Amino acid sequence: MNMQKEFFSDWGVFPHARNSDPQTSKDAGNGEEIKIRWGSQRHLILSVYNENPDGLIDEQVGEISGLIENRSCCYWKRCSELRQAGYIELTGGKSKSKCGYDQRVCKITQKGINKLELLGQITSPTSSGV
Repeated sequence: MNMQKEFFSDWGVFPHARNSDPQTSKDAGNGEEIKIRWGSQRHLILSVYNENPDGLIDEQVGEISGLIENRSCCYWKRCSELRQAGYIELTGGKSKSKCGYDQRVCKITQKGINKLELLGQITSPTSSGV
């Protein structure tokens, strides 16, 4: 753990934005629920996890979603945000990245499925009559 994280860990708090970050970044890291809007990177990533229920590593999500091709997109950061918010979770499995390193496998949670239902992307079995 780095020194800054050790310092703040005593209080159970760790800042989610740097002092030099814009106010919008500071507001986003204030502990409130993350927003997932239709068509956003988070929405796209959550959709990819939903289509792959056995789980994926972040790199695979970036490839499947096409976000890996967008140099201004930090798909791995969006995956981290979704993990922290409980929309995806670690499976306990690992898979090799293209560089040959082990990466943690994640899958969508019920909270993630519920969010996609709210966005109207998927229909729950109970609401479809199945």
